[in-house]
Amino acid sequence: MKFSLKPYFLASLCLFVCFSALAQSPVNKSDSLRNKLLSEMIAEPAPGFTLKDLDGNAVSLKDLKGKVVVLDFWSTWCVPCKKSFPAMQLAVSAYKNDPSVRFLFIHTWETTKTPLEDVKKYIETSGFKFQVLMDLKDGLGHNTAVEAYGVNAIPAKFVIDGQGNIVFKLTGFTGTDAAALKEISERISLAKNHK
Repeated sequence: MKFSLKPYFLASLCLFVCFSALAQSPVNKSDSLRNKLLSEMIAEPAPGFTLKDLDGNAVSLKDLKGKVVVLDFWSTWCVPCKKSFPAMQLAVSAYKNDPSVRFLFIHTWETTKTPLEDVKKYIETSGFKFQVLMDLKDGLGHNTAVEAYGVNAIPAKFVIDGQGNIVFKLTGFTGTDAAALKEISERISLAKNHK
């Protein structure tokens, strides 16, 4: 009976290649995501706004200069908006102790006669810990913040760097909460380092 090392060598080589690929795939996926997002970066001045939160306090974008600001335009009737909220809550929670990052959830395009009450009820019953601003219709029937940002579909998210420039725009929501958290975290990281 003749003994050959060739099959054992090939099997060992195959296992080595497989484990090497597995060991490198998280790095490659992370690098791949980062490279993809770097290619999507822009630098446009963010339109200013002053809106009231659910308690009637005025919040102005100019007062947040120096911080990375994530804007999320949404409405209570928007199913994809609400579907993205668990992922966004993960992001808000992940950055709650980071004073250089702020999340603002801008409610807009409401169709009911009692938008403030409807939004308060939705946020309270859903248990989300969001800072919600109200982009209510002005006297001419315009939602000024959403129009200033050129939004034509929601959910629409904007990541603004510390210099007041929009560095990312995205619309819609797909995928898992974990993937969305990873992506928004990478966008925030890139915005923090944007010059």
